[in-house]
Amino acid sequence: MSTASLITPFFAWPALALAMISLAPRAGAQSGKVSPVLTYIPGSSVKLYQVNGDCDWAEWDATITNKTPTCKPTASQTATKADVLGDDVPVAFEHNGELIITFGDTIGAAGYSAWTTVQNPFLWQAHDPIARSSTLNASDGLLLNFFLNGTHGLEVLPPPQPGGMPVNMGIDDVPHTGVSLNGTIYLGIKTGSVALGDGTSDQSHDYSVLATFDETTSTFTSGRTVSALPNGHFAGPTFYLAPAGVLGAPPPVSPEPVMLIFGVGEFRASNVYLSIIPSTEFASGVDQSGSSATRYFSGMSNGQPTWSSSESNAVPIVTDLDPANPTIGNASVFYSQPLGLWFMVYDGGRGSPSTEGMYVTYAAQPWGPWSTPQLVFNPCRDKGFGNFIFYYYPTAAQNSCPGAMPAGVTSAPNSAGPSGPTIGGQTANNPATTRGAAYAPTFVERFTIISGSTLKLFYMFSTWNPYAVVMMESDFNVAYGPVISEVANAEGESPAIAPNTWVEIKGANLAPPGDSRIWQGADFVGGSMPAQLDGVSVTVNGKPAYVYYISPTQVNILTPPNALSGPVPVVVTNNGVPSASFTAQAQTVSPSFFVFNGGPYVAATHANGALLGPASLYPGSTTPAKPGEIIVLYANGFGQTSTPVIGGAIVQSGTLSPLPVIQIGGAPSTVQFAALVSPGEFQFNVVVPASLANGDQPITATYGGVSTQSGALLTIHN
Repeated sequence: MSTASLITPFFAWPALALAMISLAPRAGAQSGKVSPVLTYIPGSSVKLYQVNGDCDWAEWDATITNKTPTCKPTASQTATKADVLGDDVPVAFEHNGELIITFGDTIGAAGYSAWTTVQNPFLWQAHDPIARSSTLNASDGLLLNFFLNGTHGLEVLPPPQPGGMPVNMGIDDVPHTGVSLNGTIYLGIKTGSVALGDGTSDQSHDYSVLATFDETTSTFTSGRTVSALPNGHFAGPTFYLAPAGVLGAPPPVSPEPVMLIFGVGEFRASNVYLSIIPSTEFASGVDQSGSSATRYFSGMSNGQPTWSSSESNAVPIVTDLDPANPTIGNASVFYSQPLGLWFMVYDGGRGSPSTEGMYVTYAAQPWGPWSTPQLVFNPCRDKGFGNFIFYYYPTAAQNSCPGAMPAGVTSAPNSAGPSGPTIGGQTANNPATTRGAAYAPTFVERFTIISGSTLKLFYMFSTWNPYAVVMMESDFNVAYGPVISEVANAEGESPAIAPNTWVEIKGANLAPPGDSRIWQGADFVGGSMPAQLDGVSVTVNGKPAYVYYISPTQVNILTPPNALSGPVPVVVTNNGVPSASFTAQAQTVSPSFFVFNGGPYVAATHANGALLGPASLYPGSTTPAKPGEIIVLYANGFGQTSTPVIGGAIVQSGTLSPLPVIQIGGAPSTVQFAALVSPGEFQFNVVVPASLANGDQPITATYGGVSTQSGALLTIHN
C-alpha cells in the first residue's frame, strides 16, 4: 500500500477502501440546531400521589392484616364527588386553558364496601368518565372536576357512527387519546373489544373512532373510523396538534397546523407508528377530491421522511426492545418548545420482569430519529411493588422481585403492598392474589419543569392492583455539549479498545449539526494524520487520537500508539466544548477483522488484489476463495509490532511475533505473513485449508489470548 493511501478520502487498496466506508455510516439530515441530550437520573422516578378514589390505597391497605385502615385523602375525593372509586388508562390534554382528563374502565362504590363508606347504587359496567382541571403545578395536587350525570361521573358514550355502526364502550373499550382543535374537543375511542365472560376481552378486532365532546351540553358525537385491526397500526391512537413551523419548511402536508396521529396496532403487540393529516381535514379524513388526506410515515430517504397514502406502508418510528415481538400498549406524546424536542412515554419491555415498565424517548422531529428509549420506571427497580403496587407470588420460583418483600421474607405464597380494590370478578381478580402492574402512561404536559440542567417530566399511569391511577415524576439531566454513550472497536464492536486501533465513538452532539465527513487530503498537515476535523477532537487517556470520521452521532478515530491498560478516559471536544469523560476498558490488543459493508464478510483479496467474497456481494468484482489458495486478510487492533509506531505518522510497519492463530471453518490455516502495513491496518497472508467445503465458513484470528469478532465469514468455492 502506498504511503499516500491514508491522505486520500478512501484507502488505496480496494478491499480496505470498502471496509473503511463501513466505518463511516451515513448521517441523517440535521436540523442545524444543537439539540440537548437527556439522561435519566437513576432513582428519580417517584410516586407523588394517587389521583382517583377518596383515600390513597398505599395508606389505606384494607387487608386482613390491617383491620383499621388509615385514610390519606386524595386531592379530588373522586368517590364522594363522582362515584369514581378506581379506574385506569388516563389520558390528559390541553383545551382552552384547561386540562381535560379521561379515564378507562371504572368502578364505583357499589360492591366495594370494604374500601369506601360512600353509598351509591350506580353500576359503571366498565364505562369511562371525563373530567377537567385548572391545576397548573404537579406539586399542588391534580384537582379533578368530573362532568356529572346526577350522582356519578358522566360516561363517555358516543352515539353510533354516521353509517349506523354502534360505538361500544364495554370492557377495554376506552377513550385512548384526545386533542383540542378550533375550540372542539376530539376524542380517539378504542373500541371493538369482545368480552370473553371471565372479565377479560379479545382485543384483536379493535378499531379507533373519532368522536367529539361538547362541554356545554355534555354530549358526544361520533365520526369516522381512524384505523382498524387486523392490519391497522392506529387502533390505539395518540393525537397531537403540531405547532406551526416545527415540522420544517415546507411542512410534510399543508396547510398548517398539522395533526399528528401516533399509533399502536394490536394491544401490547405493537411498535409505535406515525401518520399526519392537515388539521383542516382531520374531522372528515378526506381532501377536497374525496381521497384520504392521511399520510403514513414510510421511512427515510436522503435524510428526509417519506410518506404514503397507504397505511400498509407505514413503518415504526419507535420500537420495543424486541421489535419482532413488541409489547407496547399505550403511548403519550408532547412537544417542548423550550427544548425543541418531542417526548414520548410508553409502556413496553414486557419480555422480562427486569425490563418491563415505562420508557421515555425524545426526538427533534416526530418521525425521528428517536433517542434510545430510557427505562424510567420498573415496578421492581423503582420500588413500586410492595409500596404502592400490590406484589404477590404463588411459588418461590415466581418471586421475581425479592426486594419488594420485607427483609428475610422469601416463603411462598406471599405478598406485600396495598391489596385492592380490583376491577371485575373478585375470584379471578382476587385482591389478595392478583399482582399489580404499571401500564398506560400519559404525560401531563403543563406540569413539565425545566430548571437549569434538570428536566422534570410528570405523567400518570395505572397500577391494576390497587385499581388506581398515580401521578409520577421522573428527572433528567440536560446537556448541550457532546455526550458519549459508547466506545468500541470500530469493526468487532468489542467494548475493549487497544493502542493504534480503529475505534468508534457514539453519542450525541459529537460534531456540529449537519457536519458529516471523513478526512480529506487538506486535513493532513506536515505529513501527520489529523487530530481534529472541523473543530472535533478526541483524547484517549489524555493523548490526542487521530480523527477519521465525524458526525453529530458518531466519530471514528485511530487511538494513539501509547500503551493502554485498564479503565481509560475518552473525551470528545466539539468546537471548544468537551464531553464528560467516558471510561473505556483498554487492553494490549483488541483484535478484529475489517468487514465489507458492515459484515459479515471479511475484507479480503486474492493474491492478485481482486476482491474476495460471494459473487453477490459486489457483482462483477467479488469471487470466492479456493481451498489451498493464498489470500490476503485485513485486520485491526493486533497491538505492538517489531517496529515502534510513531503517533500521527502516515507510515506504519512492523511484523507480529508470534504469528496470530487463524482458523477458517474450524480448520487451522497457515499464516505466511502478519504485519502492520498502514495506520491501524494489519495484513495477513493466509493459506486456505484444503479440506474446506463450499459455502460461507466462519473465520477467527486469535492473538494474545483474545479472538476476533464472532460471525465473520469467508466464502469458499472449489
